[in-house]
Amino acid sequence: MPFDALSDASDEALLVAYGNGDTAAASALVLRLTPRVLGYAARVLGDRAEAEDVVQEAMLRLWRIAPDWRQGEAKVTTWLYRVTVNLCTDRLRKSGRSVDIDAVVEPDDGRASVEATLIETDRAA
Repeated sequence: MPFDALSDASDEALLVAYGNGDTAAASALVLRLTPRVLGYAARVLGDRAEAEDVVQEAMLRLWRIAPDWRQGEAKVTTWLYRVTVNLCTDRLRKSGRSVDIDAVVEPDDGRASVEATLIETDRAA
C-alpha cells in the first residue's frame, strides 16, 4: 500500500493489508492505535510499564488474527479494546488488585447506543 494511502486507509483496510503481508500497513496501524489503547490500559492498571506490556500482548493477538480477519463483523478498535480490557482484568486478578469495571469509561466506538437506536426507531414509527 503506498505511503499516502496508509494515512487515509481505515483500520480494517490496514489490518487486511497486513494480513496479506504489507508490513507498512502494520506500522501505520500500530502508530494510529497504540496511544489510545495505551492510555486506556494505563488508566485501568495505574502502571505505565504494565500497560505497555498489555498493549504489546494485545497487538500481538491482533497480528495473529490479521490473516483471518472477517471484514464487517467488528471494528478493529472495538476488538482491540475488548482484548485490552480482558488482559487488564487478568493482570489485576493475578496481582490480587481489583478495579470497578463499571467505573472505567469504555472507549466510544462511534455508533449510537442500543437505547438511542430504539428511541429513534420509536420516533420514526
